[in-house]
Amino acid sequence: KPRRRAVRPRPEPDGPGFSLVVLAPRDDVAVHAPHPGAAEPLLASGTPHLYAGVVEGTGVVGPLVLPGETGCAGCLQQHRVDRDPAWPRLVAQWRSGGRRGVGACDLALATTVAGLAAAHALAFLDGRVPSSAGSRWEVSAPGLHWQSRPVPAHPGCVCGAAQKGKEEHPSGDGRERATMGGQGPPEESRRQVDAKRSAGTWRAHV
Repeated sequence: KPRRRAVRPRPEPDGPGFSLVVLAPRDDVAVHAPHPGAAEPLLASGTPHLYAGVVEGTGVVGPLVLPGETGCAGCLQQHRVDRDPAWPRLVAQWRSGGRRGVGACDLALATTVAGLAAAHALAFLDGRVPSSAGSRWEVSAPGLHWQSRPVPAHPGCVCGAAQKGKEEHPSGDGRERATMGGQGPPEESRRQVDAKRSAGTWRAHV
């Protein structure tokens, strides 16, 4: 019997859009190196989105992308290309291997990642800016010790977040100090996000 493809829910044309979309791919490459093209509709519509996933013994939560405000998958890719010009070829080789089955992962690790991703998503929907905004939290089994890796906006990325950052931070390094609890994109960014997300009207999609 042929398998039916799941239909992705879409907001009603006259209703509010999603306040947050959680991107949790099962493909190892997509977790480690999220494809910027997959999030283009979200960036174009200004929809915040959070990445999460597990690759073998490593789990990832973030970045939480606030379109035009914080670093996105394209920024992450551009920074990797800056460090290693051969990066696009390497990723292309990974993706050219054909369809791969979903690999097994550690249950405790997957549960830990799901828990943190849910906490960050709920914090955002509650009007706060979690520490995954502009950062990737990574954890490895068996120690399950979380580490934060910044995903700064890249000036070469079409998302425009780097230019917005320059306008809001004319001096100083502009770096954010992340903790597991939370951090802040600039106060102006928070006000803009809160204005788009009125209390009691948010919708999320995983």
